[in-house]
Amino acid sequence: MDSQPTAKKRDTSRKRETILNGAIRVFTETGYDNASMDRIAAIAGVSKRTVYNHFASKENLFQEVVAGFLAEQHVLKQIDYDPAQSLEAQLTAFARAELFLINSPSRLGLSRVLTSVFIRDIEYARTTRAKYASPHEPFVKWLLAAHADNKLQIDNPALAAMVFYAMIEGALTWPALFQQTIITDRVKPLMDELLATFISRYRK
Repeated sequence: MDSQPTAKKRDTSRKRETILNGAIRVFTETGYDNASMDRIAAIAGVSKRTVYNHFASKENLFQEVVAGFLAEQHVLKQIDYDPAQSLEAQLTAFARAELFLINSPSRLGLSRVLTSVFIRDIEYARTTRAKYASPHEPFVKWLLAAHADNKLQIDNPALAAMVFYAMIEGALTWPALFQQTIITDRVKPLMDELLATFISRYRK
């Protein structure tokens, strides 16, 4: 008797995921302003009523897309300090977690949409980001561990984290937002140089 509610919950969860995937595609292809619930329903292969059963508004649906996007990246950033691994390898993992935003055409497209929405409405960007933990938090924790292990000299972890992400975002993430394609053959040499610069500044 318990199998029916479980099956229904599974079906509801699948439909919700299908709607979210459809919304990501529509937001990426048309931008937020031009996206419509009708179009999202058509792409998802469900009725408009079904979309509204799961999401009260386009704004609500967009917020759910943002939450999922940031949650995926947050998982990638959960990197514990490992004294057995080189600093270069561990910093590369953090850099790749940042490049998650742009390292596929679909994520690059969605990043562009989010950036355009946030730039246009700074207050909306601020309130949205405030719902989530600081994106630098896992890296700050890693820096403190590297400092305790006498591998890095980190007097101001928050500032060092800002420097690291300013380098990666400024040299790699932001330029990718304004290019037609990701020039992958240029990414690794530049990233290696950025990481070497960061390590030379903070190595103990």
